[in-house]
Amino acid sequence: MKKFLLFGLGNPGNDFSYTRHNLGADILQKWIEYMRLQGATVSTWNTHEKFHARVCGIIFGDCEVTILSPLVFMNESGKVLHAYLRYHPLEREQMLVLYDDLELQLGEMKFQASGSAHGHNGMRSVHEYMGNTNVPQLRIGIGRPFAQRATGGAAAQVMPIDKYVLSTFTPDEKRILEEKESGILEALTSFVSL
Repeated sequence: MKKFLLFGLGNPGNDFSYTRHNLGADILQKWIEYMRLQGATVSTWNTHEKFHARVCGIIFGDCEVTILSPLVFMNESGKVLHAYLRYHPLEREQMLVLYDDLELQLGEMKFQASGSAHGHNGMRSVHEYMGNTNVPQLRIGIGRPFAQRATGGAAAQVMPIDKYVLSTFTPDEKRILEEKESGILEALTSFVSL
C-alpha cells in the first residue's frame, strides 16, 4: 500500500478556524469530507501528544494517507512534522505541507517540490526542524491586504500583515475560494494517487 502524509499548517483552537492563516489546515478538513463522499475509509481524529498533533487516516484504493493537524502554534509547526517522521519515516515525495501564501492571488495554488518558505513562519519552522528546504509544499493564495479608504480625507490604511492573516475571509473572498475549492481538492487527490 502506498503511504502519504498531508500536513496542513494552522493555529490550534476554534478562535483560529477559518482565518486566512489556517487555510492549509482548513482545506485538508474539506478534503477529508470530499474523500469520504468519494467512498474512502476515513478514521476519526485522534490526539497524539508525542506528535503535537491530531491525526486522521484515509484509505482508498491502494493508498493510505495520514493527515496531521497541529496542536501547536504556527511558529512551531516544524516540530509536528519532525516528531511524526521520527516514528513514521517517509520519503520526501510521500509528504506535502499545505499553507496560506500572501504572494499568490486568492485561491491560486502552486505545488513546489522544495524551496523557500516565502516569508511564512510556519513553513520556516518546518525547514528549520527538517534541516533543509527539501520539503514538498502546496502554497494556497490568500493575497495581500488592500488599502482601505479612510473617512474624512485621511490617508488610506493597509491592514498590518499579522492582523490580516489572523482575520477571516470576507463574503466575496469566501465565494472566490468556494469556486477554486474543487480544483484544490482534486489536486490533492491527484498528488496521493501518483
